Amino acid sequence: MKYLTIYILCLVVMLSNPLAADAQDSQLKMPFSPKIIAKYSVLSLAELENTFQVGVEYLYKPKISFQQQLGYTFNTPLDHNLRGIRSRSEMRFYYTKGDRAQGYVAPEILYRFLQQYGTRTFWREEGAYQQTIAFRANRNVIGFMPKIGLTNNIFENKFAVDFAFGIGVKATYYNSNVPGNIVNENFFFTNEYFNSNLRNNGFEVLPNVYLGLLLGFVAK
Repeated sequence: MKYLTIYILCLVVMLSNPLAADAQDSQLKMPFSPKIIAKYSVLSLAELENTFQVGVEYLYKPKISFQQQLGYTFNTPLDHNLRGIRSRSEMRFYYTKGDRAQGYVAPEILYRFLQQYGTRTFWREEGAYQQTIAFRANRNVIGFMPKIGLTNNIFENKFAVDFAFGIGVKATYYNSNVPGNIVNENFFFTNEYFNSNLRNNGFEVLPNVYLGLLLGFVAK
């Protein structure tokens, strides 16, 4: 819960950014109608932790919008007992030519919660005996990154094609009920929960990389 609270506080700070104020009103040369674009993330299902992800962008100024994506992780190729949610929140600042949105920069805040669960047998005490454990491993992730992107003319078209790339950092917090004195034997070696060894608790700072392709429909 505390990680979600941190994410919400970061989101409030981003939305209260003075850059998002009405300073651009003086630049308006024609009537402006806000746009709402419903989107689907094409590449999210191709991730190692495949996620079904949708989003909504609200363009409330000619050059400023807010986008929120929500995703659900399920049945990944790495482990079928992995479930989770993901949230991507970003503020977009467009570079435009006339009324055509061409490119943008966007700070993004990421929150993700994943849980792996099941029943497996572990070697204990340096291989002295085996123990079957109903285990649970949680992962909370909070991240930040700047992104750059391109999109088509959403002012004139009813569809949206949105491509973006970003690099940032994320803090990953682990928590598990798995004992710390197991013999790993490459258990979870390919699982992203762990870096070649079973991780029980603690946190680490990792790179946060994003490559996204969103297809959308302009609802308004």
